[in-house]
Amino acid sequence: MFIQQTGTGSKTVVGFHGWSGDHHTFDPLLGQMPKDYSFYAPDLPGCGQSDPPKKWKMRCLAQEVTGALIRLNRERMTLVGSCSGAILTAFVASELREMGRSGVLAKLVMIDPFAYCPWYFRIFLIPLIGPVTYTAAFANPVGRVITNLFLREKRVGNTDLTESFAGVDHWVTWKYLKMLFECGQPGQFHGLDVPVDILYGEKTFGAVRRSVREWASALPQASIRELSGVGHLPIQESSYEVAKVVFGGEISRNESS
Repeated sequence: MFIQQTGTGSKTVVGFHGWSGDHHTFDPLLGQMPKDYSFYAPDLPGCGQSDPPKKWKMRCLAQEVTGALIRLNRERMTLVGSCSGAILTAFVASELREMGRSGVLAKLVMIDPFAYCPWYFRIFLIPLIGPVTYTAAFANPVGRVITNLFLREKRVGNTDLTESFAGVDHWVTWKYLKMLFECGQPGQFHGLDVPVDILYGEKTFGAVRRSVREWASALPQASIRELSGVGHLPIQESSYEVAKVVFGGEISRNESS
């Protein structure tokens, strides 16, 4: 698994990108990272420069990722998940708990997290019709432009919600969507004993808002914050506010890139 490391500090953050992303998802945060941090951003299995997972099941994927994290030999890690990557933070935390290694975690940060596969994504999973619809929306430039325009109320300014699909393996992104559909509900993580921060954009999808409520029910210890005027991509659209949570409020505006 390819993992991009930035910084050499003793404090550790690991970032899990979301659907169609890669390790570059977290680039907007890196210029605001304090000097005593190290940031590890993997390309999740099958994405970017990483080989495909052994099995296309979320639990199996989490086991592979958990093994990679243990090999980093770091303590008190903050796991940050963007979009569907937030679900992976919970699965990895669950795996570490089962291994008796929960102590390596400091907290989870879920950014605009989905808790389930909404109906408009499930369309892409319908046999025969689904792949055609997916191709029309994401696998060609014209479709991406139209989709991004259609989603203009879910983003801020020139943010592009479909740009990341330009260079992906579309079979892999489709398989990740199928894993999201099959991975189960947040209730399975009830009792997970780790601090949790949840951030979501004021202008994000209704499915994310409902997901936040589900995560709050499953993880009642979670601290939840709505980011004013922000859409579905808080890391890009409100990087300073996100960085304050990820790095424990240790940044200052003169550290911003």
